[in-house]
Amino acid sequence: MKTAPDILALRHAAIRRAFTPLPGSRPRDQYKPLNIPGDCDGLTLLTALGRMVGNISVAEWHAEFARGRVVSLAQVPVAATQTVRAGQRYQHLFPAVTEPEVNGAVEILHEDEALLVVNKPAPLPMHAGGRFYLNTFRHILNAAYHPQTPHPAHRLDANTSGLVLVARTREMAGRLQAQFVPGRVAKTYLARVSGRLPADEFFCDAPISGQSGDRCSRTVDPANGLAARTEFRRLRHFPDGTHLLEARPLTGRTHQIRVHLWHLELPVCGDTMYLPGHQLGRTQTLAVGDPPLCLHAVRTRFLHPLEPEPVEFTAPLPDWALSNNGWRGKLPPAPAL
Repeated sequence: MKTAPDILALRHAAIRRAFTPLPGSRPRDQYKPLNIPGDCDGLTLLTALGRMVGNISVAEWHAEFARGRVVSLAQVPVAATQTVRAGQRYQHLFPAVTEPEVNGAVEILHEDEALLVVNKPAPLPMHAGGRFYLNTFRHILNAAYHPQTPHPAHRLDANTSGLVLVARTREMAGRLQAQFVPGRVAKTYLARVSGRLPADEFFCDAPISGQSGDRCSRTVDPANGLAARTEFRRLRHFPDGTHLLEARPLTGRTHQIRVHLWHLELPVCGDTMYLPGHQLGRTQTLAVGDPPLCLHAVRTRFLHPLEPEPVEFTAPLPDWALSNNGWRGKLPPAPAL
């Protein structure tokens, strides 16, 4: 399945307009939602926020109320002593925010009436959250395809590059997303790792925690974790002692490949969260210009929503996956669906 070059050229021109300049580079007021949960019903707003948002102290919330930065949905400042009810919604104002720079060079590899196959650059968050509101994959794609609103069928971490399947309509999104739940989408990643490999081919089936921990991390949790399995194959040994691996996640847990490699003492090069020695770092989203996270969604095989047979797409290889010692990116055959 190929897309006409002139269509891709038009799309890429629209994408360049969408991120040049980056939409979050202009200072603007941002409002983070504050939704009152059931266990805060009847508390004062100050007490509720102290319970809801663990990384902001009560003293800091006092200061935010004094500045008028805790507001209603109508953007009117509210009192710290106000009694709240479950389900009520407030907002936390962050004035004149300039978002961190990202790599907005989204590449469309394929387009048809049902879906887009996109090569996501890094660092680039998929959706709004944290420090990012407009400098996101979703915002750039929506701007380029306006008035359409494409729907990503799955997600990649901000620091992970490679293939993302994006539906053109809600109906097609449902058809695509339904394949991810039973594992009918075959996904292949490239990862460059440091450490000693147990074999040329190996796997990890350590259960992974279902809830995020410190700094949104996940860990291996033998007692209560969710079932997970990733299969690995060495493709190349580099002169610096690192290895290029093919990684095939057979389940879809958050941070699965990174956590499994971290557990095996084979941390992914450039990973600032899952560090050597089973240590956790503090950086979640890399800055433009930082050494890249060497994890790339290189290939996907799935049932096209409008076709009877499986289709397969491969992303261009990142620089860190290439070597001047002869490897030219020949991937093993894709597994059958």
